[in-house]
This record gives sequence, C-alpha cells and structure tokens, in this order.
Amino acid sequence: MTNNDFYWYWFTNIAGIGVKTQKKLLEHFGHPSTIYNAPESEIKGILTTGQCKEVIASKNQKKIEASIRKLEKREIYFFHRESQEYPERLAQLYEPPNLLYYIGRLPNFSKPILAIVGARRATIYGRKMAREFAKSLAECGIQIVSGMAAGVDAAGHKGALDANGYTLGVLGGGIDTIYPVENFNLYQQVYQMGGVLSEYNMGISPQKGLFPMRNRIISGLSDGIFVTEAGARSGSLITADQGLEQGKDIFALPGRITDCMSRGCNDLISQGAVLVRSPEDIMDIIIKEGKTGNKKKNMDVNREKFFKEQKFFCENKKEEKVYSLLDEIHPMTFENLLENSGFSAFELQHILMKFELKNIIYQIEQNVYLRKV
Repeated sequence: MTNNDFYWYWFTNIAGIGVKTQKKLLEHFGHPSTIYNAPESEIKGILTTGQCKEVIASKNQKKIEASIRKLEKREIYFFHRESQEYPERLAQLYEPPNLLYYIGRLPNFSKPILAIVGARRATIYGRKMAREFAKSLAECGIQIVSGMAAGVDAAGHKGALDANGYTLGVLGGGIDTIYPVENFNLYQQVYQMGGVLSEYNMGISPQKGLFPMRNRIISGLSDGIFVTEAGARSGSLITADQGLEQGKDIFALPGRITDCMSRGCNDLISQGAVLVRSPEDIMDIIIKEGKTGNKKKNMDVNREKFFKEQKFFCENKKEEKVYSLLDEIHPMTFENLLENSGFSAFELQHILMKFELKNIIYQIEQNVYLRKV
C-alpha cells in the first residue's frame, strides 16, 4: 500500500462526506494528503460544523490501516484516481468516482465492452433475449457489464457465463452487498469468471439514490449500451441517457407497442438508438469501431469507406443516389425516399428491390427501410 492509497482510502470513507463535498474539498486542497494534513481552521471554512467534526475524528491511522487489512483478507481490492489501473474512460466522466472497490478481475479495456441493461421485472421474453444475446456476444469476445440486479441484468450476466466469457457486475451498494439476495450464487460465479465492482465499501446497504450513481459507471466503462427491455420510466433509460452524453453507442431491442415493458426501448429507437434484431447488429458496430477511444472518428472513417465502395453495391448513378439517402440508424419510409430522390415510384421500387436481393438493406416494417452497410 502506498501513501496515496492510504490518503485516498481515508478521504473516500469519511462519514457524511458525499461525492459533491469531496469534489469541493479537492478543488480547494488539490489532494487528499493535503486535506489530511490541513489545520482544522482551514477545513472549517469549507465544511459544516458536523462535517468538520467527522473529518477530524476520521484521522485515525490505526483504524484506517485495520480497515484496509480487512478488505485484503476478503480479497477485495481498491484503486483510486491516481492508480495505474484507473480506467481513462471513467476519468472523463462529469463526476468520476474517486475510488472503486473490486473483487475478481477488471475488464480488458483493449477489448470491446457492452452494457446490457433493462427491467428488473422483465418478461420471460426479455430475460431470454438478454441471456441469448449476451451469450452470442461473449462468444465473440465482447465483455458484458451489467448491474447485478434481477431481471435483464441477471440474464445478461448468465449469458456471458454460459459462453465462459468475461462479465462485470457493478453494484449499487457495498462491494460485499448482494442485492437481491437470490443473486447470491450469481454473485459468486460473476467474480470467479470476471469481476464485481462498486464505488462503496463493505457494509453499505443498497439505497435508491445510489443506483443512478452506479449507472454512470456502467455506461462509463462500456463502449455501447444495449437496452433489452424497459418501461417508459425505467432506470435503464437513465443509463442510456448517460451513455448518450458520454458519446456511447445506444442499442435497443424493439417490442410490440402494446407491451408496457417495450415502451422504453421503442422510445429509444424513435430517438435514434440502433434497432437490434440480432447479435450481429451490435457486433457490426462495437467490433468494427475498434478501441481507439474516438468512436465518432471511427464511425466517420467507416462511413467514408462504405461510400467509397458504393460502386460495389450500385450499378448506376440512380442507385448511388438512393443508397446515399438511406441510413443504418434512422429509418426511411418509401414516401421520404420518393420525395428526396425525385424518381418515379416504379424506378424507386425497382432499385429498393435490387438492394434487398443484394442484402444491402432491409425493411423494419412494410415500406420502412434501413441500410445494412
């Protein structure tokens, strides 16, 4: 254990000091060691009286070191903002976690990582799809991250385990807290085959307010987020929103408009999320983009490459024009294409039929088209 380990561990475990107060202290003092050694008079000028008392009372070296040894006995490790293993992608978050606990092993950040999230009260179909997709994706080397909750989360972890792939569970409570309790065996399997991660120390019970904070870590660690099943106000949509803000790819499994557990996914698709019909729809984006850390740039390069290869797909200028109007993410109706191309309905129908026969495009519903490449 280094001095930095000691100070970061102490700093993040002061009772009554949350993430926002930690941020305020770091902005003023610069480093936990400076806070630890700062005179009480200087700390009083920043914190409330109660918080100041907690900071002073927490400066007990023997207790801090004993607490760290307790973690070591349980084979629980931690890393902080200055640790070598701290992921750069988390450092870029608006409120990056100052310290994280884990058991097992961390993901390989040079390989693709996909978050699979969805409803806790998922339908049989939702759980089945999450598990099957996770298995297929894990078999292709994609690492699966989820929140260890009931429903879709648990199914996603199980699918990765079915494939003997890597999976990471990110908790909304202490690193030793299993919630729900019926996931006890899953918790054991996940950290044996992959890892379990938490922003919170042992003994912290899951609380409603901790889950949105947990979600930012799930999205932050991932290259893309796949929402398998979600209601209109599902917490999974928070993860998707956070991922969108972080520039991550958002995928959604469509469902019937009459199913309440599909409303969230259908809404995401209507807002531009990638409509997913098979694991390949995710692989084509996650794996092709690579791990350069600049997804937008990679997407632009891929898009340019495809347009340069249009002649492979298109036999004349009219076909090239229709191809350029189509998109891989945003559906185009026949009426839209007719208006924007300026062709007759007969000409357009002929071109679209040729594209479908060549497996270049597909219809997500009658007369609504998406491009495959």
